[in-house]
Amino acid sequence: MKLKTIQFSLALLCLLTLFGSLVGYIWLLETDAEYQSRQRADSYVEKVNAELDAYLRAQSRQLSLQASLTEVTGFYSSPGEDPTPVLNRICDINSASLCYLMDLDGYMVAVNDNPLKQQILGNNFAYRPYFSQALSGISSVYLALGYRTKKRGLYFSHQVRGEQGQLLGVIVNKIDITGLEERFTDVPGKMVLLSPDSIVMASNIREWVFKSMNPLDSWQQQLLVDGRQFGERVTETLPFVWKNGSPDVTDEFGNNYRVSTAEIERLPGWRWLYLEDENYLPSSHFSDLSVLTLLTLMAVILTMITWMLLSKGRTYIHELSREIHDLRISESRLRQLTQTGSEAVLLLRGNQIIDFNEIAEGMFGYTRNELLSTEMPDLWGSTQTERVAKAMANSEQHIEAEAVRHDGMSFPVELNTKHIILDDGPATIINLQDITVRRQREKLVRYQAQFDALTNLPNRTLMTQRLERAISRSALNDGFVVLMFIDLDDFKKINDSLGHKVGDELLISVSQRLQDVIHEDDTLARYGGDEFILILENQQSQADAEAIARKILVALAMEFQLQGRSYFISGSIGLVIAPQDGTQPEELLKKADTAMYHVKAEGRNNFAFYTPEMNNEITDRLEVEDQLRGALERDEIYLNFQPIYSFKEQQLLGAEVLVRWDNIQLGMVPPDVFIPVAEQTGLIVPLGEWILTQACHQAKQWSEQLNGEFTLGINVSPRQFKDGHIVQVLHQALENSGFPAHQLVLEITEGLLIKHDASTKTVLQQIKDMGICLSMDDFGTGYSSLSYLKQFPFDVVKIDRSFVRDLASDPSDQKLILASIAMAKGLGLKVVAEGVEDVYQYDFLHTAGCDAVQGYLLGRPMSAEVFYAQVMDSSVPSEDLVEDGVSVPQPGLTD
Repeated sequence: MKLKTIQFSLALLCLLTLFGSLVGYIWLLETDAEYQSRQRADSYVEKVNAELDAYLRAQSRQLSLQASLTEVTGFYSSPGEDPTPVLNRICDINSASLCYLMDLDGYMVAVNDNPLKQQILGNNFAYRPYFSQALSGISSVYLALGYRTKKRGLYFSHQVRGEQGQLLGVIVNKIDITGLEERFTDVPGKMVLLSPDSIVMASNIREWVFKSMNPLDSWQQQLLVDGRQFGERVTETLPFVWKNGSPDVTDEFGNNYRVSTAEIERLPGWRWLYLEDENYLPSSHFSDLSVLTLLTLMAVILTMITWMLLSKGRTYIHELSREIHDLRISESRLRQLTQTGSEAVLLLRGNQIIDFNEIAEGMFGYTRNELLSTEMPDLWGSTQTERVAKAMANSEQHIEAEAVRHDGMSFPVELNTKHIILDDGPATIINLQDITVRRQREKLVRYQAQFDALTNLPNRTLMTQRLERAISRSALNDGFVVLMFIDLDDFKKINDSLGHKVGDELLISVSQRLQDVIHEDDTLARYGGDEFILILENQQSQADAEAIARKILVALAMEFQLQGRSYFISGSIGLVIAPQDGTQPEELLKKADTAMYHVKAEGRNNFAFYTPEMNNEITDRLEVEDQLRGALERDEIYLNFQPIYSFKEQQLLGAEVLVRWDNIQLGMVPPDVFIPVAEQTGLIVPLGEWILTQACHQAKQWSEQLNGEFTLGINVSPRQFKDGHIVQVLHQALENSGFPAHQLVLEITEGLLIKHDASTKTVLQQIKDMGICLSMDDFGTGYSSLSYLKQFPFDVVKIDRSFVRDLASDPSDQKLILASIAMAKGLGLKVVAEGVEDVYQYDFLHTAGCDAVQGYLLGRPMSAEVFYAQVMDSSVPSEDLVEDGVSVPQPGLTD
């Protein structure tokens, strides 16, 4: 490039620089002035707000002291005393215009000496916010217009309480607000104290007071008038237009104002506004220098720079050539650094760091100069230095080590070394990768493989490992290990009806309670679902394990608070002892599970140690279940009928249907054995449908022989009500058989009613609407039988045989039966007693007012053929009711 071209370019550069400097200088002046204006506006409003906040706090503390004066509290306790002198002193001390006391209803009961005293004394000011806020929050501050004085004021209020802490009333000080306005009279802008409703309460522009900063419609204006806090006149709106998305505002003349605002902490919703004209800008800090002087100085400097560039050009070119050479060397180094990847890279000669990439600076937290002056051993912990040195000595060595940051924190890295030749000398490149995240992920994977994600308890895998170790150690310590299999009773009901979220919260709460019961060296694990495993190691006494089991049952029975509701559950616990019951985890878990199911079968909420007999129970139950699945197809199920007699008509009323099972392998299986199995497996549903169909067809025949007076009682299981399908089954059975619906009696146990959900009540009502009668079976044995009679549409109650059995010897049973009959009669229900086996029981129930009776005295359960032969021929029992060769004496059935 020619010298003239260089000179021309430099001259043009100078002109552009001068022009740019002038534009920048002017812009800087305006920017600085606007910044100072905004800062001053914010300073004004913050200063006024700080002074008001300090004043409000001081006055609130004063009011707290006033509320505790004995003259004030004594006035409420002894109404005859005059508090006026103390109120006068309070007003003088606080420069208050008005000081008064209010009762709990908002009436002014005492006031200082004031010209308007007689006009305001006795008035109710409960509508004032400072009164309600003081009652609910101890103290309050509020700005409002005086009721009689029509003057603005700050109202300070505070609760007055007696010696016992009882609420007596409220003390109030009113401070004239004009003193507050004098604090900002001379500010250059417009200062405004604004209410939550945008009403100006105080301002250095007096004509703005009680006007609105925002437009108000007629409804809003009427609300302000009805509130009686700012007078009774309609509020005018100041002619301001607020800009969308900006805090600035424009008046009616088009003048723009910058707005600064500050929220008043002790007056929620109240705020300060400071409006400053945008055309008013204070002088800038930069106006001290003359623009011409500054530009001249800059021109001189630029001229000198141009001369220096021309005269020293050759020198600069030489230096530039040397810098290019150095740059090429640096580029060569950088090329070698980047060839190894994107990790942190260090280039070393010996232990001295000679270069590195930016990732290395960030990884170790050093600046470039600090890292260049740091030797390699300083980047590692004392225990890692030797390992790293060995890796550096061997080319292409790969290790993991703990590095140390500049702040002293250690972190794991993966280190790779490589020996190279650089600048005709040996060097070493070290690649470093921070593996902190990888280590955390590996740790998380290991944790997830051994711990339950929901409860953070050991999972099945870790539990099995600890159980194996515990069994091995017990052999060395001459002790034994106890394993508890804990299952939550009724958890499935909560989980299914209220959702998995509530179920998960319950499982977390259960795990926390169980951990509170056990010792630190015990292992509590979540086995799956609602099942937990507890391992007690180094046990010497079986009684210790029993004590812990009892504590667990007590802990589980306590109330659980979940999502604002109370829940109650219980637990069933099976226990095994190792090595007594086995040494293999699978074997011990299976036996503990067997013991737990034994507890459930015995009524739940208990614990039991495993015994070999429990295996037999499980085996028997499985055999019953297996044979029961094909019982209907093999025609092994049949029906028996037990007669029910009416006391009033002295004749046969009907029969209760009883199901029997005669299996080719098991023989006669009692109902109390196979019915629970049918309910647990769901087989009760098809079995119940078969019973309804067969019984209705049989009862239809007998009903025709008795001229339609035969009633049929059938027990139904809660499982049959689960999906409401029973309604359809009843429709079909009655339609196919022709048996009248009103002669069918469904006997329902309390187990169905305990759940008491909307679907159960709906299904029962649908059955009732069909004309079918409902009977509560086993009445008196449940906890809530009386309430169920009121809640559900029952027609009949059946007194349980357990109350009838000891009538002759137990006066308590006599009283219970009399009370039950009286109560049922009061509700308009029929009463049937079952289990009648002797004449005394029969006569007692007859005298007590029972409607019908059944039992061995009148007839045992019998087949349909025997029932027809022995019972259907007569409306009353024959002289000798005989079934299977057993003679039953005839009771006296006449009055």
